[in-house]
Amino acid sequence: MRKVLAIFLIFVSVAVAQSVKVEDMQFAVAIQDREPIGISERFPPDIGKIYCWTKVIAEKVPTKIYHVWYYGDKEMARVELGITYHTFRTWSSKKILPQWTGTWKVVVEDEEGNKIAEKSFEITENWQ
Repeated sequence: MRKVLAIFLIFVSVAVAQSVKVEDMQFAVAIQDREPIGISERFPPDIGKIYCWTKVIAEKVPTKIYHVWYYGDKEMARVELGITYHTFRTWSSKKILPQWTGTWKVVVEDEEGNKIAEKSFEITENWQ
C-alpha cells in the first residue's frame, strides 16, 4: 500500500509541476503587438528598461505566474501576471539604473512558487 501511495504522490507532484510551462522566454527593449522587439541577452548600462516576454502553455486557466527579477543574488522585483488562455503571451519590465552592470536573471514561478523557467541577461559596456 505504501508503494502505491508513494507512486501516486510522485505522479500528482509531476502533474502539478507541469500544469504551466514556459514555451519561450526573451529579453527585449520593447514589446509591440504582443511580440518582443530588440531581443538580446546583452544590453548597455543606459538601456533604461528591459522587458521579459514569455509564451506560456497552461493546462488550467485562469492561473498566474510570477516574473522574479534578480540582480546577482538579490531579488529586485516580483511581478504577478495573470494567465487567462491556454496559450498566452505575457511580459513584465524592470527599470535598470546605469550603475547596475553585471548579470541579471528572471525566474518564472507558477502560482505555487515552483520554478518553471529561468533565463539570464547582462548589463555591460561591451553589449554589442
